[in-house]
Amino acid sequence: MIAKAMDRAERIARNAQRQRVQQIAARFRTIFGAGMVEADEARILVRGRGLVRRWLTDPSLRFLGGGRQ
Repeated sequence: MIAKAMDRAERIARNAQRQRVQQIAARFRTIFGAGMVEADEARILVRGRGLVRRWLTDPSLRFLGGGRQ
C-alpha cells in the first residue's frame, strides 16, 4: 500500500518537474531562439555563439530559471 502511494507521488512529482522544465524552456526559446534551446525531462541546455558574453552583460538573464513565477 505504501509502495503504491510512493509510486503515485513519484509520478506526480516527475510530471510537475517535466511541466516546469518545459515552461522554462519555452521562455528561453522566446529570448534566445528555438535553435539554441534543448530540453529533456529534467534539464535545459542553451548554447550558441556569444551566449556567455550576453549572460555576463545582461543581469536579467542570470536569474531566468529561478524563483517563483
